Amino acid sequence: MSASLSPHVQGLALALAIGLLLGVERGWRMRDEEAGRRVAGIRTFALLGLLGGLAGIGLAGDARVLVIVLVVGAIAALLLGYAGDMRRDDNVSATSTLAGVLTLALGATATSGSMALASLGAGAAVILLALREPLHRAIQATSESDLKALLRLVLVVFIILPLLPDRAMGPFGALNPSRLWTVVVITGSISFIGYILIRWLGERRGALVAAAVGSLVSSTAVTVDAARRVRDGASGFGAQATVAIASSVMLLRSLLLVSLVAPFAFAPFAVLVLPGLLASALASALLLYLGRAAQAEVETGSLRPPGLGLALLFAATVAVLSVGSAWAQARWGGESGAILIAIGGLADIDAAIAAVGALPPGTLEVRIAALALAAPTLFNTLFKLGLFVAIAGWRRALPGAAALAAVAAALLIPIALALA
Repeated sequence: MSASLSPHVQGLALALAIGLLLGVERGWRMRDEEAGRRVAGIRTFALLGLLGGLAGIGLAGDARVLVIVLVVGAIAALLLGYAGDMRRDDNVSATSTLAGVLTLALGATATSGSMALASLGAGAAVILLALREPLHRAIQATSESDLKALLRLVLVVFIILPLLPDRAMGPFGALNPSRLWTVVVITGSISFIGYILIRWLGERRGALVAAAVGSLVSSTAVTVDAARRVRDGASGFGAQATVAIASSVMLLRSLLLVSLVAPFAFAPFAVLVLPGLLASALASALLLYLGRAAQAEVETGSLRPPGLGLALLFAATVAVLSVGSAWAQARWGGESGAILIAIGGLADIDAAIAAVGALPPGTLEVRIAALALAAPTLFNTLFKLGLFVAIAGWRRALPGAAALAAVAAALLIPIALALA
């Protein structure tokens, strides 16, 4: 008997906790109202959570009709109470009513075998309720162009991406529409998030945070976005510094991935890329220092929301590289495996690392494997240098281009010595 009651007790306890949690937030929100004028406070929300928990138990038994009557009665009481409150205070808001109904639903979820889902829903609800003022300020600060940029991103992520086939197509079977469009999704998302962070934190801090986070996904996409901002008028060193920071994060991420996926090649690989990491770190520090001294950052009000043109161009470039790599593989076969891996990693270093890690033990010598992994970091750096200059222009891109050139040189020298 106790074993059968235990899940119900845990579910009821969670349902009560959810009601108390939402009740505390609602009670704090209405703390300035006079006693007796609040329709529902901490105790009412706690009771709603408990009622929802009992309803979840009852729906699984023979008391479904009674449970439905009780739940409908509770919802009706909430609607009548808040309707009277809105008439009295001339304040039209359905938030508290919906919060009460949601408390019932989450309580029922907690006792229906989905405690994790109920906890997740309660956490999300409390966060949304607590973010009322920031969300309202964000809406007031949103322009029509901001909304259009968001709608473009929604179109790219939630409408087009699910419709694309996830299979090899095109010349040499090198083009996967879903994966290629994922490049557009990543690049567009990083650009949009970076734009929001810059609007929120300011040019320098927002750009740096976006670069550090975005480079964990794609340092090349971060570089493309930085070039766009430089082209659009980011005259200070903030956008330029993000290019060097993106390279630093890329190299650190590569070291971590190699240590996990291809640990046999980690030591020689580290020897080849550590000079580049040092150069990128020094370039980042220098550009950040110059940016702080110059104080010549673009005003956030003059920023333009990112479009998708560069993201589409980047995806097209990746498609060309994919076809070229597949052609090389078909032309020369497996005898040039290390070279093909290096070429294939031009736009995607992670793919090159995964390819080396997937090879059977002994396929490549340790030294050759390290070179096959280090070469894509050099090629990718040169690729980003070309993109940055092509998009931003030589004059505007000079500081960032110099940083990338220094990183490329620091990578080239040890690779050339290893090949000698």
